[in-house]
Parts: sequence; structure tokens; C-alpha cells
Amino acid sequence: MKLKYLLSGLLLITGAAAAQPAIEARLLPEDFRVYVRDNQVINQPWPGFEERVLPTVNDFRGSPGCYVACYSHDAERAVYGVGGEIYVMGQIRVPGNYQNRVCQPADYEGRDISAAPAFKKLCGRQLPDRCRTGCWAGGDTGGWFGIQ
Repeated sequence: MKLKYLLSGLLLITGAAAAQPAIEARLLPEDFRVYVRDNQVINQPWPGFEERVLPTVNDFRGSPGCYVACYSHDAERAVYGVGGEIYVMGQIRVPGNYQNRVCQPADYEGRDISAAPAFKKLCGRQLPDRCRTGCWAGGDTGGWFGIQ
């Protein structure tokens, strides 16, 4: 039985419950496929949605880990938009844990990472082709794992 969730523009289709490694131990593929229509993104093919590759950097392979998304105002290089002229450029796995659906990087638990210079540099270094005009980071990536 498949379960479907629609979470703030993100449709998740999951398989039946099965033994899975802890979310913080799982790696997404570096050519992670997403499906986009306007400012909606889902992780499974769906009629009317265009397949795109979300660049995913897995340099950190330890556990626990989670993904930060890199955002920009650069629509031309973006994978998909989230509204308000904000676009997702890619995602990077870092040491940390998910709290609800938000990645809490180690040493930044409970803090807003969007203005943190270290994460702006990380996005620029790991996604140089996408973040030419500058990027910032955010942790709302737990939806890929079905976290609500």
C-alpha cells in the first residue's frame, strides 16, 4: 500500500512500512530526481510534472546527517521555485539531525542558518555552478524522507 502526503506544495509518495535505516543515516542519490510544476515539487513522477535533477552533495557520509537546501534569487540556474522569487539550487548533506522536517546542523541546533556565513560559503563551494550569484541555506528538507 502506498501512502500519499501533500505538504506545503510537496507531494510525497511512500511505500508500505518496511525496515529502513534511521533517516539520519540515509543518503539521497547525487542525481536525485524531483518532479516540478510551477512552485510545487514532488519526489515521484506525476502527470503534469517535469522531471529535473536536484544536485545533491554527499561529501558527509557519517551518521547522524541531514540535508541543507541552498537557495538563491537566480531563476535561470534554479531547479525549482518555492515562491517569493526564491529558488532551490541544490542540497548538501551535513552532520546533524532532523527536528520535525527541518535539518538542524551540528553546532547550529535551534539557530537560523539562513544568515550564517559558514553555510553561504558551503553552498558556494559545493554548488559553484548554481550559486554564482550567491546562495543561502535552509534546513526544510525532511519531506524527502516523509517527515511531516
